[in-house]
Amino acid sequence: MVDGDLLKVIKERRSIRDYKDEEISKESIKTLLESARWAPSGSNIQAWRIYVVKGDKLESIKKFSPGLLSDPPIIFVMCADIEEAENKGGKLSKDVLTKMDIAIAAQNICLQASSIGLGTCYIGSFNKKAIREILELPDHHVPELILTVGRPKKIPDPPKRKNLDELTRWVE
Repeated sequence: MVDGDLLKVIKERRSIRDYKDEEISKESIKTLLESARWAPSGSNIQAWRIYVVKGDKLESIKKFSPGLLSDPPIIFVMCADIEEAENKGGKLSKDVLTKMDIAIAAQNICLQASSIGLGTCYIGSFNKKAIREILELPDHHVPELILTVGRPKKIPDPPKRKNLDELTRWVE
């Protein structure tokens, strides 16, 4: 990788809310999932699960997800496996670290998607209980995040970002 290639992908990634009506290949989906699999995880517990959802189940989930305004061909419902998290890492893992791990895995997916011409959007506004019922999740799988995935109709302009000096402090 040439210096700056990753930073270029990071800077070009956008939240996509309008998708083309195109299927995403199973190979591309597996590439995204593989990028999540290699995300850092607190104590390497990896107490998260990803449900790849499309079709009728996706349409049902949209009814209970006010933040899901677009028509993506697939979504990833990212769940905490709270049983595994607590058994292997205690309360801190169950209550905090697994949520952080999910966010890290999701960011890997978003960057990988952007690098192969796909778009994503984080969705945090959804009814957990309804999603659990629609997907028939076991009690110990708790939905924490939805990622929409698809081919963007258009790429939005870059958002305004704060100056680096506003966000950082150097302490020596």
